[in-house]
Amino acid sequence: MTKVHIGKKIQEIVDNSGFTIVAFAKSINLTRDGVYKIFKKEAIDTTQLQKISEVLKHDFFNYYGLSKLTHVRETKTDYGFATKEELADVTSALQMLSKEIAKLRDEMPKKARITKTKNKYSKKK
Repeated sequence: MTKVHIGKKIQEIVDNSGFTIVAFAKSINLTRDGVYKIFKKEAIDTTQLQKISEVLKHDFFNYYGLSKLTHVRETKTDYGFATKEELADVTSALQMLSKEIAKLRDEMPKKARITKTKNKYSKKK
């Protein structure tokens, strides 16, 4: 696995986030100098990385082949959250669509044979 310089990744995301360094520093309870120290770090404490991920809405754990932050979410005003009922409805719909796709896959070879047969006879006319 390629070694990740997490500080540089954080700096890249901060630079593209619209946050000023001071605003970002405040949001993670650090000083401006503290943020610049993070940018220089090749490794970082996971608790601090989790906080940074939440603030920047970016899963930095993916750079390590992990998706530790399954609960990082945008604010409700931005995107909203699904209720258990909504998730159950979506799950049910996905299961139904999966069954329909399987059924269509089963039928597809039959339809292909019929089409080939029809084309074979239509060419002789």
